[in-house]
Amino acid sequence: MENLLYIKLHIMSPVHIGCDDVYEPTGFKFDANSKKLIAFDPLVFIESLSDSDRDKFASICMKGTIESIIELYRFISSKTISGREVDVSDDMISHYKKVKNISGNRIQQELNKFTISRTAYTPYIPGSSLKGSLRTAYLSMLAKEKKINNWKRKAKELEFELLGGKFETDPFRMIKVSDFLPVENVKTKIIYAVNKKKGSMTDAKGPFQILEVIQPGSVFGGVINIQEPDTSSDITNPIKKEKFLLSLRSFYGSGVNSKIIKQFNGADISPVRLGRHSGAEFVTIEGNRDIKINLGKGKSKCLDHATTIWLASESRKPGSNNGLQPFGWAVMELVDKPVATIDPMKFVVLKSAISPDTKQNPEPLPPPPPEPLINKLIKKIKVLKPTDAGIISTVIRDALEHLETEEDKKKFALAVKEHMGKTFKKSKAKKRLDLFIE
Repeated sequence: MENLLYIKLHIMSPVHIGCDDVYEPTGFKFDANSKKLIAFDPLVFIESLSDSDRDKFASICMKGTIESIIELYRFISSKTISGREVDVSDDMISHYKKVKNISGNRIQQELNKFTISRTAYTPYIPGSSLKGSLRTAYLSMLAKEKKINNWKRKAKELEFELLGGKFETDPFRMIKVSDFLPVENVKTKIIYAVNKKKGSMTDAKGPFQILEVIQPGSVFGGVINIQEPDTSSDITNPIKKEKFLLSLRSFYGSGVNSKIIKQFNGADISPVRLGRHSGAEFVTIEGNRDIKINLGKGKSKCLDHATTIWLASESRKPGSNNGLQPFGWAVMELVDKPVATIDPMKFVVLKSAISPDTKQNPEPLPPPPPEPLINKLIKKIKVLKPTDAGIISTVIRDALEHLETEEDKKKFALAVKEHMGKTFKKSKAKKRLDLFIE
């Protein structure tokens, strides 16, 4: 038996769910007038360049030095390119200008500070991220019921104790959480994460971070399926809808602002917190926390609470704490039917370079039939120099991820080998493509 919960997920504060990737210097620029980061396909950018500019761009890339990254920023910022637009703050624009003008022995340090961590390439909430938050809340409720406090053994053993066994008897494996896709206009923004001491709200140690976040006001839709185990199952304590939702309201309800709850006018809702910088208290089991606190110089201690908090900021060094926001708050609204969602890929289509004086045809011709993906990828390889290892690696990654047949992958691998010539034997590309060539 299945118990389907149709959910609208409302983002109430900035959410960063990383994808283990950053914005590469060859794939973005900042537009000071529109206050946007423009993310573009590096290969589209290269194709838009004149022959002389393409040679200049290639010569900068081939230097492979720290200083050449600054040269890339300067070169790219002087060109017209369109792509996916992401909001940024005034201070982020100032920061970008500062980075383009640095020199000497400060370059490495400043570039490290200017690393921009991406959120998912397509704006969605992975079901695995949400399920982790749901699990923590449910385990905390069980710990209260069983009066288990100050657990000193491994955290995994505590989960086994609370759930009544290991994987085979874990009732939470009967909870299926879909990915949550956009419902309304979902936007991301590049912001700073600053660390503050709890209580005094003065600056804590450590530099700021730069993160791409899903903005408050974004709405996603998905499904949570609470399945009933069959009679032959070893699961003796299946999860029930009412208790499941109660655990969320109990665990997260004390942390969410009451004004947030009121604006839903009595709808069936449950608060939840997810993503990076959600706070150590919200990713650990209540009453059994053992949070490591770094004291500096290799020293540390463990407490049942965190002593600092990460907050979202428009500025690297905010002059006051007004306007700082906590990370990760969302509200799950139960609705009576599946939520209509939007294909997330529509938000990440990277447009071709457009010259500002291009004239629009008042009677456009019908579009040609779509070119096969394998042909597009091979064309992208052929406009590159065999020594453009970084960009070639990006094309290979896209090809292996999106080409559907082994035949196309083999065709692509052979094209790369032929184009790279002698450089192929000593390249990382060979290791990634040999499987398809042999």
